[in-house]
Amino acid sequence: MPPKAKSTTKKVNKSAKKTNLMKLYNHMNKLSIDAVDNEVLKRFKMLIDACEEDVPKNDIDQLMGDPKGTDTSIFPEGLQPYIKHYVFMTKRNLKKQ
Repeated sequence: MPPKAKSTTKKVNKSAKKTNLMKLYNHMNKLSIDAVDNEVLKRFKMLIDACEEDVPKNDIDQLMGDPKGTDTSIFPEGLQPYIKHYVFMTKRNLKKQ
């Protein structure tokens, strides 16, 4: 039997490319308290795995530093519902404290 031919394409770790989105995902996971949050997170994770590009680090840092004051229109249209849910989760967390 001949040996298998090796693939010439390079394998890329998907999560390594999207560190900023994963940072947001992990922070949202910490704020998650109910089934709706878990469903949103599940869909957000699928979107992260499927998307090609990461968002700029400055945008994520601004969002995490001041969720209420961040303009959500700077994010791609497909991410905006998840960004808005993150803002909702942070507001809810502040009310509980």
